[in-house]
Amino acid sequence: MNESKEIFEYGTWFEPKFSAVGKYDDEMDDQQVTQTDLAWLAGIWDGEGHFSIRRTKLKKSNTPQYSPRLGVTNSNIQILTKVRQILDALGIQYYFREKDQGGFEGSKKQTWVVAIETMTNAVKLITNIRPYLIGKWFQADCIVEYCENRLRFASRKMSNKDRKYSARDYELVQKVFEANGDIRGTSETIVQDAQRAMI
Repeated sequence: MNESKEIFEYGTWFEPKFSAVGKYDDEMDDQQVTQTDLAWLAGIWDGEGHFSIRRTKLKKSNTPQYSPRLGVTNSNIQILTKVRQILDALGIQYYFREKDQGGFEGSKKQTWVVAIETMTNAVKLITNIRPYLIGKWFQADCIVEYCENRLRFASRKMSNKDRKYSARDYELVQKVFEANGDIRGTSETIVQDAQRAMI
């Protein structure tokens, strides 16, 4: 295995941990997360992260799926180590992986990304850092409402019809796209999805 890279898997800290890149310090494992930690994490997510919703279309379904995507991309491994320590202490699961290219076009700098891609964990993160968000609170609020709406229909005993996306769900998705300057939020894509769902 290339000793300069870590194998990145889903969840909290997984083996192998840092090799040449760095070394994980587990000093926060048994400590309570402080308000200072949460304020710092909110600042990182406000400045270096994103609150978004991803649209994917499954092969066996005609209805696109919308899921939260909260992430921080950075080239400073110490910053991301701190992010991961706080997430671990909060019991929030995430992906941690090395990006193939730099953080922006033309950059050769090595970057990594911490990403949260499940509704329960997205809500948990936002709930903890929401009081300290300044720049991206609107996206965060929309995502929480969207996730909470969808989690109410998470029971497998419910029919597919009962779990359909509502008009409010699509409205929240579009608001997040628009707030992030995503072209999909100003196109007919979401409107068409909503119209098909209402049929």
